[in-house]
Amino acid sequence: MSETGTVPPAVRRALPYRPGDVCWRVLREPVQNLGAAPLLLLQVTHPLVAAGVEQFSDYESDPFGRLWRTADIMLKMAFGDPEVSRRQSEKFRRIHQRVQGTSDEGVPYRALDPDLLMWVWATGVKGALDLYERTFGRLPDEDRARYYEEQKLLAHACWVPEGHCPEDLAAFEEYFDHVVRTELRPTVVSDKLLRRHPESLQTPLPKPVDAAYLRLNILAAGALLPKPLRERLGIPWSPARARAFAALLAAHRAGARVVPEKVRHGPVDYLVARKRPLQLLRTPPERRRRKPGDRSAA
Repeated sequence: MSETGTVPPAVRRALPYRPGDVCWRVLREPVQNLGAAPLLLLQVTHPLVAAGVEQFSDYESDPFGRLWRTADIMLKMAFGDPEVSRRQSEKFRRIHQRVQGTSDEGVPYRALDPDLLMWVWATGVKGALDLYERTFGRLPDEDRARYYEEQKLLAHACWVPEGHCPEDLAAFEEYFDHVVRTELRPTVVSDKLLRRHPESLQTPLPKPVDAAYLRLNILAAGALLPKPLRERLGIPWSPARARAFAALLAAHRAGARVVPEKVRHGPVDYLVARKRPLQLLRTPPERRRRKPGDRSAA
């Protein structure tokens, strides 16, 4: 598949997801919001992904802007009508085509490298299924297999070549564990996200709210990151923290019993229906630290 050719055939053939798909059920639950920080940490502890984010993204000075832009592309790709999904896939390619350079260790990278694309996609596959099953219980084996096959369609829409993904969920889990074990480590970007760097990310939240937001993200990271990575990053964990996170999942589980699905899925429907990304909590341009590539959604 060419990086400069037409939109991948899988997008035209099978996306968006529809009612009845396992991904429709799993990816639209509000509990998935708890996975944002662990997802990003899994991505940016890969040194080459971190290099692209550090050199091209404005995540430090406008974190919510980056969040809404990324959500806009991915949700519309997954749940918009077929033409919207196709346009978002092409937009994804255009944005990432210019994200290339050399890491601080002297290793060249490009965002459209199939292996890097696959790792970023894999973090979402693993994280979303883990959160859903921790909240609502393990899916039947047939549904887990369907979930993975449906996720491959999103991988191809994100320009992972067909045939490049692990064949099935068991092979995917082996691949995921191998990357965690052999490739992930603390990076400047992960230190900034965890507020351990002099130039850590800035948020427009009031200080007390920002402190609570950071505590929630660290709690979620401790609960959801693989133990070896959690320990490498020095994220604290304890039985008390485990109970606190279990209580959050229990609240989501209880809410799902009384709140109709249409209401629970309403925020996703709203974001998909918007013509532009949400502007909530965007950092004003005059307060942002600028860098050469900061218009990218990388």
